[in-house]
Amino acid sequence: MFTDWTHWLSSMAIDQLFWLMVPVLLIDLPRYSLGLSAMCLWDMLYELVYGGEEVRAYEYCPAVSLVIAGLNEGDTIHATLDSIWGTYPRMEIIVVDDGSSDKMTAISQDFAKRHAGVLVLTKPHRGGKSSALNFALPFANGEVVVCVDGDSELSEGAIWEIVQPFIDPQVGAVSGAVVGRNPFVNLCTWCQAYEYLRCIFVGRMFAARMDILGVISGAFGAYRRSALQRVMGWDVGPGEDGDLTLRLRKGGFRIAFQPYAQCRTNLPTKWWTLIRQRRRWEWAAITFECRKHVDMGNIFSPNFRWSNLGVLLDRWIFNVLLVYLLWGYAAWVCFHLHENTWKQFFLYYLCYLLSDAVILTVVLYYSTNRWRDLLVGLSLPFTPFYNLLQKAISLWAITEEIFSRRSFRDGFVPEHVRQATWHW
Repeated sequence: MFTDWTHWLSSMAIDQLFWLMVPVLLIDLPRYSLGLSAMCLWDMLYELVYGGEEVRAYEYCPAVSLVIAGLNEGDTIHATLDSIWGTYPRMEIIVVDDGSSDKMTAISQDFAKRHAGVLVLTKPHRGGKSSALNFALPFANGEVVVCVDGDSELSEGAIWEIVQPFIDPQVGAVSGAVVGRNPFVNLCTWCQAYEYLRCIFVGRMFAARMDILGVISGAFGAYRRSALQRVMGWDVGPGEDGDLTLRLRKGGFRIAFQPYAQCRTNLPTKWWTLIRQRRRWEWAAITFECRKHVDMGNIFSPNFRWSNLGVLLDRWIFNVLLVYLLWGYAAWVCFHLHENTWKQFFLYYLCYLLSDAVILTVVLYYSTNRWRDLLVGLSLPFTPFYNLLQKAISLWAITEEIFSRRSFRDGFVPEHVRQATWHW
């Protein structure tokens, strides 16, 4: 079979091969493989010419207010608090219980009694994550507000790492890198763990260098408090982290990324849970980049900057246009099947594997735990199918958001809050 495939491929003319390979562009090949390779080669050359970067002491130590907002996080909140307390000298910790029905408040208060600098706030009724974060703001005294999810743990030195870019007064927010805490539970978590390395660890590193980073990780992000006050905090979700990032960009602030400020978070272990999560994430491409903040691409708008236009183009092209083109091409193929169809798809599969092998090499170059990340990267044979699943979820999510504004009927935000907000 392989011999038959190679004979078919070698018999094609250059122009035929070119047009055959065009659909490969629909699977994010230029977005990740080419861009990340260029970034990695640049850094390798820089290191070769100027030498490796010297290990340096942290230069900046602003006062930090670390906020943990959660709902029914009683099982994990103690471990999260224990991993954070005492890791940074000028830090207060604020826990916000968003109307939990478990023992989250009691466990947090017990921790606060035995550890100085911990404040526990309890809301009587659930208002959603943005409401809980805003509830904490009047109690935050630090120059920098760091937000961490209640089911996450921070790596050693993560707070020190994430505050360093704030030495630049133009920086309004900094995203940490989120990695999977449970990558080897099953195939679902294994593929997600590699996706996080590709899209968040090195993907956002590239986006930040190009000044087109459009989202701060909700699980671990830091904000200049004065910048938060200027944009009046978080707006109603889902997708409140991306929305806030875009509003900060419109306010003239720069968005930074610290790849070694890492947060370990629990990945969904069931496929349906993952599908619902990603569906909710994908709504944001329409709600924010195509509606609420589309003025960032209007050259006559005061919010226009070329970097802001780059953020919009990145989302419009890769998260909307190419999704429809990919599935349009798939539908066309279904109506034009022939004896060589399987050979085409086998070619696309190999191209995707090669693309991901290049990305994994880049991940390992920047990694501080190469053995772990190599084991995660061994999921490569499954990633083409996993990526197709993600594209199917994107098609579903953006289509329903375009035609029905589905995000404003989602239970992620309580109904009384959803009804009180503007439906973009």
